[in-house]
Amino acid sequence: MSFFMLSKNVGTGWQMPVSCFDCQCKILSDVPLMMLEAVDWQRFRYLEKNNKMGRPSTYSRIALLRALLYMELANLSSVSELVRILKGDYYKMNVLGLNKLPSESTFSRFKDTVDIDRILTIIASMIKDEEQDFMCMVGVDSTSLNAYSQKDPDASWGLDHITDEWYYGYKIHLLYDLLTLAPICSVVTPANIHDTTQLFPLLKKMGARTLQMNGLLADMAYDSKENLERLYQVGIPLINRVNPRNSKKELPRYRIQEKIPFHDITMNKIYKNRMHCEYTNYLLKEHLDLKRVKTTRIFRVTAKTGLTLIARQIQVLYQIRQGANPRTTIIE
Repeated sequence: MSFFMLSKNVGTGWQMPVSCFDCQCKILSDVPLMMLEAVDWQRFRYLEKNNKMGRPSTYSRIALLRALLYMELANLSSVSELVRILKGDYYKMNVLGLNKLPSESTFSRFKDTVDIDRILTIIASMIKDEEQDFMCMVGVDSTSLNAYSQKDPDASWGLDHITDEWYYGYKIHLLYDLLTLAPICSVVTPANIHDTTQLFPLLKKMGARTLQMNGLLADMAYDSKENLERLYQVGIPLINRVNPRNSKKELPRYRIQEKIPFHDITMNKIYKNRMHCEYTNYLLKEHLDLKRVKTTRIFRVTAKTGLTLIARQIQVLYQIRQGANPRTTIIE
């Protein structure tokens, strides 16, 4: 067996030989790089096709995406820190697929154009290939996100129901897979937008994948007869506690019991799984630092949060392929 292999640059082809042993040792010593290797980057070739219009790009768009996801997985605080680290590590640049060091503005411009929803869908399909029950039981929830500045014109004041405190910023609305705690899709809104208004925009992003769902777990914020009826018509039971303020008459504990006569004990056991949404929010905030953005305007905040969610998906994909627990951010 040869002790050397050709190192492939994602965007520009084959480069000089690199020692296999040296390559593997350096990747294994850098956990975020190791996690990126779990992704089939050939599925992102469409990114490079965008470069055929106008002047050829200096950098591979796949390489720029890999570098930004490395930043998220390594918990680097900013693009400037990413550039500083890459500047001192040519080997890491080469593994990521970069021929030369991009500037901060190059990364920023790329972030503003990347299609987050499409990337989330592609990584989710890779997880589905590994775990057939992925997206069978789904949870919906939102989490607060403080604005970088109170001068951000797209943000607003909202109430954080976890801390029961007012904050100025945004709200991230999410669909999660309850088996792996992987995010599936998201919508970012100002903090004053009510959760229930974003349920069907989220399901619209899922598209035909909603047919894979055996159930959708939500809290009282999503309780309405309209939500129940619309989902029930396509075979998806909405499992949530009834909000007594939504009806003057006495209702069962769970609105789905109007359609299916489940006993309260059975429903309670099923509904306990909804708490995994809260734990997923915790993982995103405490382990991937999705607590406060360092940018303004909703389209940039959407790009930043989207990259964090993609990084979480990659963690899940890596853990599944390693036979480890995908419900944690602790990589063994």
